[in-house]
Amino acid sequence: MTMELLCQIIEENNIPRDVHFMSDSGWECDPTEMDGVYYDRENNTMYFTQEGDQNYERFETLYTPDLIKIGDINVFPAASIHGIGLDDRFKTEIKTAGEFESYYGIRETDEIYDHIKLRKPLFYCIKIKESFIGYIGFNGDENALEPEIYIFKQYRNKGYGSRVLKKFVDMAFKDGLLKENKKAIIPKKLVSTVRVENAKLIWDRGNKSNSTEKDPCIGFDIELQLRKRKREIPRRSEKK
Repeated sequence: MTMELLCQIIEENNIPRDVHFMSDSGWECDPTEMDGVYYDRENNTMYFTQEGDQNYERFETLYTPDLIKIGDINVFPAASIHGIGLDDRFKTEIKTAGEFESYYGIRETDEIYDHIKLRKPLFYCIKIKESFIGYIGFNGDENALEPEIYIFKQYRNKGYGSRVLKKFVDMAFKDGLLKENKKAIIPKKLVSTVRVENAKLIWDRGNKSNSTEKDPCIGFDIELQLRKRKREIPRRSEKK
């Protein structure tokens, strides 16, 4: 943590000048970094931790090195400590919503849930404070990346998915998306395989009426493959 970064965090989040600082950086005998910054607005207290800490996510997460902040939405790499519990929560949500077959395009069975793994490179958990509200992930390589996003049913129609998708589309083409080796992937294009009934919706959002301007949320090279999409779930025979 540097003074420049701390001042930036305070300014961007409108933290009062009389904020109280508290440290919970661990029990090490030597100095440690402060790579987690959380704010309890009710008590005007800022907490510093050695790294990101799920125990403090009940407050506002102001900074961790892997945080992607989109207003009140916090997005983290699914493989980080912030993604612990994502797989189980997603399985519960999609099963309760009865959307497994429409989402994955394959028959739902109890054992197929064991093969769902979201905590992997280029996949991210989406949170409001400490609560998961969905995920976004990308499959592919530098030639083409295909996004997939799932927002839990109770959080839909609030604009969360659109805001996250727009942010990641902008990131992908501007700075790239980081893989586990910290190497940025800047794709040549993003592609999307959609179901027929969704094709018109995406086309309408990508092409504003009476205008040639592209909607920034869908402002990428989208290939509409008009067939039922199938997510990448390993079959039973592929299990090692």
